[in-house]
Order: sequence, then structure tokens, then C-alpha cells
Amino acid sequence: MQLYEALAAALIDLDVRPLFGVMGDANMACVAEFRERGGQYVGTAHEGGGVAMADSWARATGRVGFATVTHGPGVTNTMTAVVEAVRSRTPVLVLTGETPAEPTHFQRLDLPAFAAAAGAGHERVYRPETLARDLERALRRCVAERRPVVFDVPHGLLQSPVEDLQRVRAPARGERCVPGEADLDAALGLIAAANRPIVLAGRGAVESGAREALVDLAGVLAAPVAASVLAKDLFRGQPGDLGICGTLAHGPASAALAESDCVIAFGASLNVYTSLRGELFAGKKIVQIDHDPRRFGWYTPVTEAVVGDAEAVASAMAATLRESGRTPSRAWLERVRAEVSAFEPGAEFTDESGGDTVDVRTAALRLDRILPARRNLVSDMGRFVNAAWRHLHVSDARAFTTMGGFGAVGLGLAGSLGMAFARPGEPTVCTIGDGGFMMNPAELATAVREKLPLVVLVFNDGAYGAEYHKLAGYGIDPAHSYTSWPDVRGVAEGLGARAVSVRKPEEFDAIEGLVENLDGPLVVDIRLDPAVDIAS
Repeated sequence: MQLYEALAAALIDLDVRPLFGVMGDANMACVAEFRERGGQYVGTAHEGGGVAMADSWARATGRVGFATVTHGPGVTNTMTAVVEAVRSRTPVLVLTGETPAEPTHFQRLDLPAFAAAAGAGHERVYRPETLARDLERALRRCVAERRPVVFDVPHGLLQSPVEDLQRVRAPARGERCVPGEADLDAALGLIAAANRPIVLAGRGAVESGAREALVDLAGVLAAPVAASVLAKDLFRGQPGDLGICGTLAHGPASAALAESDCVIAFGASLNVYTSLRGELFAGKKIVQIDHDPRRFGWYTPVTEAVVGDAEAVASAMAATLRESGRTPSRAWLERVRAEVSAFEPGAEFTDESGGDTVDVRTAALRLDRILPARRNLVSDMGRFVNAAWRHLHVSDARAFTTMGGFGAVGLGLAGSLGMAFARPGEPTVCTIGDGGFMMNPAELATAVREKLPLVVLVFNDGAYGAEYHKLAGYGIDPAHSYTSWPDVRGVAEGLGARAVSVRKPEEFDAIEGLVENLDGPLVVDIRLDPAVDIAS
């Protein structure tokens, strides 16, 4: 057995499915062998798209994602997607290989330097007989360090003989950290003394499966619950759910957050958006719970920090507080619940739809009702998120992610394909701007080929919308942000997808029938006016 065959066999044994990527000299033999052995390989249009798909897939499943690219330009094409996965703390193994041992090879690239620049780990196969051990080490690092690892399988080793390939073991998950009573004393004292506490969940709480434990703790404390964007809709349907905490909070939620005197944050980084650059938490007692002590106080000063798993800590806190016999007043909670229950999202803004454009807030509210209730949602970045994240909901917090850890535009379409492979039982909705869509429209052809049930909502304002308003703020003519793309609907149809255009709110009604029983992607070109300010 040659090394490329042994690597393919190891991937099959690890139950890698799918393997995303683009083939070339460094990986083509392994990809072919992987497919011959029955492996699921998804060929992508662009290497960055392959990594973005593996990233989104890993977020949705909680497993290591796998992508493969060739050496040299195949690797450099992944840079933005790798950094996105690094910033989002996603375990992704990027399989590639250094060029043949020739100093003048025109595709040569320093792989360790590339990985270091992106913030990723780097491992390599050192000798044919160490393949299993080297691959295991790379996978262990992916899981333990919660980041991508670039795995170098040198071209010169691909056809080397491998005898008695050892079984490659899947990486073990670390034990959940459960703090002792003494570790909780200071935090519990602070929480028990609070009159208006709020329980806040971040992505770490989603990954921990902490929803029920957090709801129970909130019940013991008579506290409302809230979530960061990355834990969006974790508490949807729960009485007293404030929704998103921070810059995207609705009116009643903002009022409750302002009135609170203690925030108990589980698996949330408390970044500048969740904390309104610190303003939201000023003067409050902050208790931060995270399994990684390096996360404490990174963005927001905390009063007490507890190292531990979100679900385990919440359960322990609820049990201790219940045993204490403490019975907090429920008056504030009941008032907050009443205000949240009476809240109507559409009453918070004036619809500024025009003759041939739709207000993106109106669009998001209509789409939330029209699209299938059980759906996945993957977001690109852009001005439209101010409406889409607020008004488009999911029934399971794991069904949402945003390809925005690095603030790039253009990864959302590929990310939605990764989600669609991870959760094939439900349609996946991609929200993306016209600029992001036109960066990487070719992955739509991948979705067509794979017959993925995908709805791509292109919020098309004919401009770089955020820059439009920033230029205006500088006193510069915002027309410099205008773009001139080919017709989005025509591009989508040219790539094999169904497509419709929407220029009036009532035209959304026709979409309802199209999204039932999808057997491929549907692109909805939604025309917006860049001058409508939805962020103020």
C-alpha cells in the first residue's frame, strides 16, 4: 500500500464525510482513492469555499471538518477562510502537501509560515511509518486547541510504501470541567445578592447543551434570559426571552438589560457587540463562566470568573441556590415578561419600501413567516445583518451560524453549503449581500450539482451598503460605493439555479410555494435602497 492509499483508508476509517476541496498534484491521488473506497468527496469551485464548507459543517455537527487542497496557490486561496475558522474557534483539518523537493518549483510555499500567519496549527507526515501517529496528533490538536490545523503530506512521500498501517483513532473530547463548591462560592454570593439578574448564553452554552440547565437556573433566580448573536434563538419560545443582547437588542430587551444589576454569562466572550463596547455592562456585577480561563475579561472586565462547562456550572449553581431556600421576588421578571410579550417587531420601525425596492426589515419579517419553520440559517456579513439576525429565526441554535468571525464578506454562500450537508433534513437559508454573493457565486454551481435544498436570499442594494453610510458620515459622496453587477437572477440561472426577483413586499408571497420540497437551490434577488438607514 502506498502512502496516499493509506491516508485515504485512514480517512474512511475515521468516517470522514464529506471531504470538501479542490484537487491538484498534492492531493489528487488521495482524493481518487478516497472516492474509490466509497468516501463522500464534495468538489468545490474554489479552495476557500472548501474550507468554509468544512468550517460551517464542523460548527453544525460539533465534529472536526475536513478540507483538502493542493499545494502553493491551492493553499494561499484558503487564507481568508482559514482565518475565519481560526477566529471562530472551529476544528478543521486542511489536508495539503509541500511541493516536490526542488528549490526552484514555481508553486513552492512555506506551509508553517502560512499556518502561523493565519493563526492555524501546522503538522506534517514525517515518515511513511509515522502516518497514523502524525494524523492522530493533528486531529488531537484540532480538538484541543479549537482551531484549524494545516496537515502537510509531502508530495515526495505520496508513493512511499506503508506496511501495517495502524488504526487511526478519532480524537477524544476533553472531560467537562465541573467546579467544586468552593469555586462557586464567590460567584454565588454575588448572584444571590442581585435584585435584577439576567442569564446570558453564548456559543459555548450552545455547544455544551446547556439550554435546559440555564432555563432552570433562570427560574431559580427569577431572571430573564438572553443570548449573544452566536447563541441566537437558544431560548426562543421561553417566557422572558430577551433575544439578542447588545447592539441588535429590541426595545424591551434593551430596557431590561439597562435595568439589570447582574449579568451571569455562560460561554459568551462578552465582545464589543454583545456589550455595546462595555457601555451595557457598566456599573453591573458580571459573572463569566467559560471552560477556557484565557477568555475571562478579554473584552469586558468581570467581577467573578468561574472555570467550567456551561451546563455543569449552571446545574450546580441552580442546585446550590435551591438548597439555600432563597425565594427572590418575581415582580421585575413578570414585568419584563409582559413587556417582551407585548412587543411587536414591526412597530419598532417605519417601513421605507419604495416603488421598486423593499425595506430589508420588512423583507426579513415577511420571510420569517414564509420560509419553512424548521430551517437552518447561515449568514454572510454586510449591512443587512441588522435586520436578518433580528427577524429571521431558527428553531435550534445549532442551526444558525455566521461566517463573520473575521469580518469578511463572501464566505456565506460556501458556509451555507457546509450547513446543508451537516443538516440535510431541513432546508438551509443563506443571507448574503450582493457584494458577498458576487465574490463567490460559483459555489452555487456546487449546490446545483449536489441538489442541495438551499434558499439564497441576496439582499441587493446595488452598493457596498455599510460603506455607503460611512462615506456619508465622512461627508463624502456615498455614490462612490455603488456597484454595477450583472443581473443577480441571470447569474443564478446561468449557474443552473432557480431564481426570482423581488422589488415589492407583496412579491414575497410567490416564494412560499417555491420553497416547498426543494430539490436544488433557489436564489431570491431582493432589491433594496442603500439610502435607507437601518442601523440608526
